[in-house]
Amino acid sequence: MNILLTNDDGIYADGLWALHEKLVSRHVVTVVAPDRERSAVGHGITLHQPLRTTKITVNNGCQGYAVNGTPVDCIKIGLMEILGMKPDMVISGINAGANMGDDVLYSGTVAAAMEGRFLGFPAIAVSLVAAQRPAHFETAAKVTLALLERLKAVSLAAETILNVNVPDLPF
Repeated sequence: MNILLTNDDGIYADGLWALHEKLVSRHVVTVVAPDRERSAVGHGITLHQPLRTTKITVNNGCQGYAVNGTPVDCIKIGLMEILGMKPDMVISGINAGANMGDDVLYSGTVAAAMEGRFLGFPAIAVSLVAAQRPAHFETAAKVTLALLERLKAVSLAAETILNVNVPDLPF
């Protein structure tokens, strides 16, 4: 599967790279994420300043693109400028904290997945439900990979978004 991966916690966030590490073992993954933390920006886009993209290397050679905009900007730039082909899936996460109830209205994590959906691609928002500092990103990464394996048998329609909240517990 060809996956466009983003988040709202920023390009250096532990959750993003934990998910990347798990997904890249079986899928082609392109990371396009905000250059800094952008939580609770909702579906905002950048209008009055130029958007800049910087290719970066983190985690012993993993590459991604840092964008000086919102998570939604990252999806737009990823789809229109960076990816050479259409993705099979847009994934946003792993968010450090829950995205349930009213939180989904403000969440940059959920908004990025929704933008993928608005642009015609199936999408998943993944969050780790933690009371304090999240500790088990590996659990949410494993759950996401297992979900993708199940979706191979049952295709997720392009007009669908899944909002997945995983408890912060060992797998």
